[in-house]
Amino acid sequence: MLRMLLLIPLLLTGLRSPAQDSSRTEKPPPKVLIIRFDPDYAPAVQPEDTIYYTPSRPLQWSDFTGKRPPGHTDNIAVTYSSFAYTGSARQKQDTLWVTLTLQVFFVKSASWVSGSPGTYALQHEQMHFDLTHIAADDFKRRVLRTDMEPEDADSYIQYQYLEAFRDMNHLQERYEAATGHGRNPAAAAQWKKYIRDRLYGKLVPLPDTGPSSVK
Repeated sequence: MLRMLLLIPLLLTGLRSPAQDSSRTEKPPPKVLIIRFDPDYAPAVQPEDTIYYTPSRPLQWSDFTGKRPPGHTDNIAVTYSSFAYTGSARQKQDTLWVTLTLQVFFVKSASWVSGSPGTYALQHEQMHFDLTHIAADDFKRRVLRTDMEPEDADSYIQYQYLEAFRDMNHLQERYEAATGHGRNPAAAAQWKKYIRDRLYGKLVPLPDTGPSSVK
């Protein structure tokens, strides 16, 4: 049975406006806020224990280097993925410029596989990783469509991150419930289409794959 480990945030970097930094010459409070996102963090050389999301680098079973914990006899594989952001801020005249960078990642040593499952099971785990990327994209859209005062940027961006993170966990659980942990190929096919559409930038509704235990 396929199941994903509960996700937790591993990195949350707050922003600090130069106007708030007592070590610098004090400036008048900014009146205008401009937020931009740099391209998602994806190093040319991946770290040993982390895979940063990129469409050209799908998961492989060899990436699942963790050991199955005792008591997980019903699980075939566990994917540990999450997303975070880093940010910086600078004030120029009356404008606060905020730059954010998303990090969507898979942790090898926390992810594991038992036995030698095939490509269908691997695809199920890949879609967990894809859903994490979709949740990160939803966080970006939440932030960019929000009209806020410059002094509220730090707290509001962190709030939107926590909301997006909570929604991501619900989405992952809904995916597991709807597909029966990968045992329902018809439902899995609908979720595959949903994920493909979202990765291409289409804001489509969630698949209608029957009742779910997740609200």
